Amino acid sequence: MSMLSIRYWVEKFRSQKISLSAAPFYASLLVILALAIFIGIFWAINEYQAYQESIKNIETTYNHMYQDRVREELDNVVDFIEFTRDQAHLAVESEIRERVQSAYTIAAHLYAMYRDQMAMETIRSMAVEVLRPIRWYGDRGYYFAGRALTGEIDLFADEPHFEGGTTLPTPDPSSSVVRDMIDIVHEKGAGIYTYSLVKPAFPDQVFSKICFVKYFKPFDWFLGAGIYDNDTERMNQADALARIDQIRFGQGGEVFIFKADGTIISHPNRQLVGRSIRTLSDGAGQPVGKRLFETGSTAGRQGFIVYKERESDHGQLQQRLCFIKAYDEWGWVIGASISMAEMEQLIVGATKTYRRISFKNVSTFIFLFSIAVSLLLFIAYYYTTKIKQGFSFFTDFFRRAAAENVKIDRHDLAFSEFEDLALLANDMVDDRIQQEALLRRDELRLDTLLELGLMDAYSLKDKYEFTLRRIVQITRSEQGYLALVNKPQRHVTIVSHQTADGTRVPYPNKRKLSSSVAGGGLAGQAVAAREAIICNDCRKNNREELYPYQRPIARHIDVPIYNSGQIVLVAGVCNNASRYDQTDVRQMTMVLEGMWLHILKTRSEKKMGRLERQIIAVREAERSNIGRVLHDDLGSHLSGVELLSKALKRNLEKENPQRAEQLESIRELIVDATEKTRRLARGLYPVHIIESGLEAAIEELAVEIETLSGVICDLSLNGEAEYLDNNIATHVYYIVREAVFNAARHGRPDHIGITLHSRDDRLSVKIIDNGSGFDTLSTRKGMGLHTMEYRAKAIGADLEIESNPHSGTVISVTRDRTN
Repeated sequence: MSMLSIRYWVEKFRSQKISLSAAPFYASLLVILALAIFIGIFWAINEYQAYQESIKNIETTYNHMYQDRVREELDNVVDFIEFTRDQAHLAVESEIRERVQSAYTIAAHLYAMYRDQMAMETIRSMAVEVLRPIRWYGDRGYYFAGRALTGEIDLFADEPHFEGGTTLPTPDPSSSVVRDMIDIVHEKGAGIYTYSLVKPAFPDQVFSKICFVKYFKPFDWFLGAGIYDNDTERMNQADALARIDQIRFGQGGEVFIFKADGTIISHPNRQLVGRSIRTLSDGAGQPVGKRLFETGSTAGRQGFIVYKERESDHGQLQQRLCFIKAYDEWGWVIGASISMAEMEQLIVGATKTYRRISFKNVSTFIFLFSIAVSLLLFIAYYYTTKIKQGFSFFTDFFRRAAAENVKIDRHDLAFSEFEDLALLANDMVDDRIQQEALLRRDELRLDTLLELGLMDAYSLKDKYEFTLRRIVQITRSEQGYLALVNKPQRHVTIVSHQTADGTRVPYPNKRKLSSSVAGGGLAGQAVAAREAIICNDCRKNNREELYPYQRPIARHIDVPIYNSGQIVLVAGVCNNASRYDQTDVRQMTMVLEGMWLHILKTRSEKKMGRLERQIIAVREAERSNIGRVLHDDLGSHLSGVELLSKALKRNLEKENPQRAEQLESIRELIVDATEKTRRLARGLYPVHIIESGLEAAIEELAVEIETLSGVICDLSLNGEAEYLDNNIATHVYYIVREAVFNAARHGRPDHIGITLHSRDDRLSVKIIDNGSGFDTLSTRKGMGLHTMEYRAKAIGADLEIESNPHSGTVISVTRDRTN
């Protein structure tokens, strides 16, 4: 066969993909062939490994047994030490209680004998000297006493130099031992107290001490007895070592102890006591002592060690297991060891037994394996056929499910996994149907809210009927109603009642449309309950209970809508094809709340428009009144004063020329004030607009702004604006005036341009400046901008402001004549 043909068949094999349904059969066939090829190698290796594993398991089992035993023995030793310490601690507490009670008796006796013969200080000193020499626990226990009121120490037998002071040196300078003792005797009368003391003779050491204090009222003493913990610990250690030396367990089991520095302090071989553990070697000459020391000194401070020991009888080496654990409270390292000879004998016997059993198992396994292989091939072929059928079934289902909502019959499937997949697939179809229905309802709800936003020109009745018709469609109901609730929450009024096709339900008696809450039927029940009512098993037969429905219904839902804590309306629907649930409540609530907000917004906008017109009208009236007063009264008055000053000047020119010149300066000031008054009057009272027209007023405004601010003002007036009435012309003039003065005051421009274009049907005004401009989005609007917007809205004009920082401002006012 040529290389080309080989490559052809290789490429063909790679291009072919194995069917998933046939994969189990091919996989089983490959496994069987591989097992047939490697069975010999497998059994040889497996048996050898099984033998090694068996020996290892035997060793592991017995190792665990011996480890548990030596660990248990060592834990018993530790428990014994802890028990000894606890008992010694209790004995010390009992002892010092009895000692304090004895001292209390001595002090009470002295006080009773000499209280009438000696001063209190003398009796106290006598008691101190009597108690001072008393010792116990091998001269380790002693008495102390101090005054509870002042904290002065009268007696401290172990360290007399503390007497006369009020404090005891402790490692923590912030703590007060004397104060703690005083608190104990004041609160309890007596109690155990533990503290740490620093002796002057040993400044680098801290001595932990336990004491018992009791209050002796005649001397105002806190009287106590104490003993240092290290003294009691030394006694406990000696007792523990005496008992541990006698411990033996198991087959050659023994316990030994050495200090942290390696010094052996307890061992069954008394000759080793006092030697360093690091110098010991096992029967094979290995430094086992060094391993023991390192195990007890490194991290963890515990561990197992196996070493060889030579038998005294036969001289053979045997294994020995030792467990090491540090006892940090006393600075000891405790070890427990046991002989492992029994384990070695058991391993030899177990090995012979395993070899005999292994041969029988191999023969049996080969026979059973042959039968299992044949059965596996048959089962794999059978289920491969079933899997192929199942995949074909699902493939057909997904092809059809893409176009139509079909479901799978689970009884046609052979495997439980396929049944689970079928269940999930059917759930997917149900979920898709449900999601499509919810999507259609959401789309209808959003379309309802959008159309409500475009129904500003419609009446409330039309909006109510439109909203109710959409609610009936969203909830898939037969009919529904919409009822308003009055502010006292006492009456409901039906404003719309429709069927699913939008047909209005007639009422024989129109007066029945309004009723009290108690007689309001389903709407009244929703108001009384103050929450949505869902009834999917309606059994009401009374016509008054079913109102406003005029015939029995199977199910219904009634939803109240709130505004500012009060119910404003109730909507209800009935006879859905399926059961009502909270989803229907949410859909109805969102639509109704959107409708109500739209109604409130429409009402507010209308009311705001009326208020704006009234405010502007009142403002114009006040401006006109002030302007007339300035023009007719103050202006005339200033003119009269100017004429009088002029006449007076002529009379003084001959008699006193100097005074005449001063009077001329006064007259000029009066003339200037008169001109400013007239200019202010023209700004407030637009008489010049009425007399001369809008164009002339704007031209005069341009001259005024150039005179006051020095800004060049360009005009462009095209067309005629004579068709504008005085009210519209006045509003346009004040918009231009406000824009021009704002630009000159805030924008600091060089030029301001005013253009007025008038045609038959349209008026357009623009005010353009090259000033600093402003950000129309972030800048807060002032009173001037708000006034301009109000005036434009009052005359039906559109006001636009275009501005950016450092690029000037353009204000446009456009009005159609038809407005």
